[in-house]
Amino acid sequence: MGKLSKNLTLTILFCVLISAPKLVESKECLDKNDVNSLLDIIESESPKFMESESPELISIYNDQNFTDYGLSGTGTIADPYIIENITTYDFDYYNTIVVRNTSKHFVIRNCTIHAGSSGILIVDVADNTTTITNNTRYIYPPALGTVGINVINSNGALITNNFCTREQPTITYEETTFGIRICNANYCVIANNTMEKQDMSGILSESNENSLISGNNCSFNRVGLSLWNTVNNSVVNNTCEKNVGGMTIWESNAYVNNNYISSNERDGIWIGNSKDAFIVNNTIEYSGTYGINSKDSDRCKYTYNLIKNNTGYGVFLDLESRYNFVHHNMFEYNHIAGTSQAYDSGYNNTWHDTETKKGNFWSDLGQNSTYHINGKAENNDLYPLNENLERITKTNFHFPSLFFFIFVINLVRLLRTRKKQEFA
Repeated sequence: MGKLSKNLTLTILFCVLISAPKLVESKECLDKNDVNSLLDIIESESPKFMESESPELISIYNDQNFTDYGLSGTGTIADPYIIENITTYDFDYYNTIVVRNTSKHFVIRNCTIHAGSSGILIVDVADNTTTITNNTRYIYPPALGTVGINVINSNGALITNNFCTREQPTITYEETTFGIRICNANYCVIANNTMEKQDMSGILSESNENSLISGNNCSFNRVGLSLWNTVNNSVVNNTCEKNVGGMTIWESNAYVNNNYISSNERDGIWIGNSKDAFIVNNTIEYSGTYGINSKDSDRCKYTYNLIKNNTGYGVFLDLESRYNFVHHNMFEYNHIAGTSQAYDSGYNNTWHDTETKKGNFWSDLGQNSTYHINGKAENNDLYPLNENLERITKTNFHFPSLFFFIFVINLVRLLRTRKKQEFA
């Protein structure tokens, strides 16, 4: 099995594993025999994206093929080749539009595509030459391994304003489909796309660096948006709503900012085997399990998030999550059947900013001066905040009570002095 097929196999295996229900205390996983069996199934059934003998509507394998198809343009950045207005109505083509091993600039736009595998497949093209915009991709089962837009080993691709969906009203989660997938493709921009009803991920960013994923809407997928083995990906201003899982981060140090993650069946954000991720300024609400679920992830920062109305804990840090910082978040009405809105069984996690001595807002703080975090770490937010994220100052006595106490002490002293004078 080739390198690309192995990457796909690992991706499918990972998504299957993380979609399984998770126990609070145990590190639930498949045993070795189960994993080997699953790998055998994926190996035998998953499509081989690189098979050149598969039927394709447009096959561009070198620069000359652009002119062979009579495409407009000259292939420069100012005058790219244009592939546009293509419509396919059935699933006769394994891949519809394929571009490989080219050095020219090109644009794929305004196409409506049905295909058995990749609607648009880009492999090994020169850096910063690819633009894919305003296309519509329909997926219909059986569609094992189908990808709407698949970019491999091609840096700097611009993927904007595309729409990928299924034609059937229900999803069985059996075909391992993806809306957009980039793999080993650095510095890509995935912006303002709508990816829905995929039984794996609406958007998958895999094994790449410094890509931007912004302004996308990922709804009704198994996972709205997934990062796997990425470096310095920025995920900003996206909506992940009504998926099974909202967002998955695996072995990545992502910057996740200002996303709206709502009404997902399981976790809002699931983060595993990651280090130095920044999860900041997101709204994470109405998750079926946890708002943020951290598995074996270290030195991450969870700050300035609105975390509310999640069925389970707002933030869950497992036994192997260490040296994380959780502060300046708004925790509102999470885990309402329990005694705490957060859970920490890890090591040396800190629930406040060590410089400013500011923690988090807790809707159920009451009259307490600190907030207890459930879990084996026996941790506390030592400096809880009010609704304006300002420090709460609490004293043991209210001012009137303290004044009255001092008054009583002085009065007793005065009476004793007078009594002594009377007997003198």
